[in-house]
Amino acid sequence: MTTVGVTRPRQDPAARSDSVSHYTLYALLFAVGFLLRFAFVLWHKTYVFPAGGIYEDISIAVRLATGQGFSSPFGLDTGPTAWIAPGYPFLISTVFKAFGVYSTTSMVVILGLQCAMAGATGIAIYALAKRSVGERLGLWAAWIWTVSPIFFRWPTTWVWDFTASALLLALILIVTLDIAEKGSAKLWLGLGGLWGVAALTNPALISVLPFTMVYAAFANRRTGRKWLAGLSMSAVLFAAMIAPWLIRNEIVFGHPVFLRSNYWFEFHLGNYHYSNGMGFSGKHPTKNPIQLYKYIKLGEQGYIQWAKNDALQFVREYPGEFWNLTIHRVWWFWDGTPLGYQSGEWWKPWKYWPLSCAGWLGLIFVLTRRVRGRFLYAATLIVYPVPYYLSYCVSKYRHAIEPELLLLSVYLAYVVWGEGRTIVQRAIAWRNASVAQHEAEVHA
Repeated sequence: MTTVGVTRPRQDPAARSDSVSHYTLYALLFAVGFLLRFAFVLWHKTYVFPAGGIYEDISIAVRLATGQGFSSPFGLDTGPTAWIAPGYPFLISTVFKAFGVYSTTSMVVILGLQCAMAGATGIAIYALAKRSVGERLGLWAAWIWTVSPIFFRWPTTWVWDFTASALLLALILIVTLDIAEKGSAKLWLGLGGLWGVAALTNPALISVLPFTMVYAAFANRRTGRKWLAGLSMSAVLFAAMIAPWLIRNEIVFGHPVFLRSNYWFEFHLGNYHYSNGMGFSGKHPTKNPIQLYKYIKLGEQGYIQWAKNDALQFVREYPGEFWNLTIHRVWWFWDGTPLGYQSGEWWKPWKYWPLSCAGWLGLIFVLTRRVRGRFLYAATLIVYPVPYYLSYCVSKYRHAIEPELLLLSVYLAYVVWGEGRTIVQRAIAWRNASVAQHEAEVHA
């Protein structure tokens, strides 16, 4: 059968070539980022975990893999838990079911997945830059992320959600900027879905959620596009994704418990009389048998309530000490001081703080030069760390926003280079003009 009157649009060869070149770049960024990190895992054998080490997400994953449910974050059988969010333990348990609990193959696969996430983050950095600070700067930042060992630390050594959080937040910012430009229902649903995954993976990221939603809605309203229906769909999908876990917690514990329950314990861990504000591990059930016994005796919710009451009493009795600790934590979050409190840490503070400093200076230029997406960058750097300022700061918590810090740092370098080159060019032009004027006066 012949179709009459239908003309298929021809694809522009230049556009097709540009698309192919982008796919090639994406493949290179992913492959190089993954292979370098995975080679590091195999070289340093970071898949070999220390004997007797307790990691809450792995402990829960073991229970899930062996049919005991989401329970027992500290190695012993202590019953149902909401100590951490469900996303990562379920991912780990899936690997355990396929390759064996705590087997070498399982640990290699898990770290390999994290290396893959880190490789994909390089692509996300480039895509985010294309929509904000510029494609050329994105290329620089993506390759720096891909090959620089400073960004290998957490994906290759810690089985936790840090790497996934960095990737998810970058993807969320990308989709938010796309909604601001196009406003399609598909993108709004994508944003709600990504936030659902992020919340179930690392609830700390939710602090940025309102700002992404407001940014996307305001941008569409300003251009005259409909936004309320899209925002509503996004919010409904987000709520639908987290609702099963909230219902599970309500049923299991008999009262509302959010995605993870242990924030007040974290708050207590950094705030007590003569605390160093770092979250001293000696007060953690994974390190202290007395604390573990108290956790077992009181039950998880009772233990967290005890920690909350004790910490708030400290705040009431020693407000000056609390605010002194908080002010120091604001600084420590960015300068890498907590690294000195981790045994065997090979990443030193002098390798840590330059990215923070350059990122904040880059944010100033992004704001003053009114770069697209500046509001999102500001929310990421200003809002995300606040819960850690109040509880305790560990250096690995910064990794979730390091893609944005890197982009802002590259933007700072771009601005400084451009301004410096302009100054030099003006100086050369002034010198040449002076020489020409002098020669003219001599000939006259």
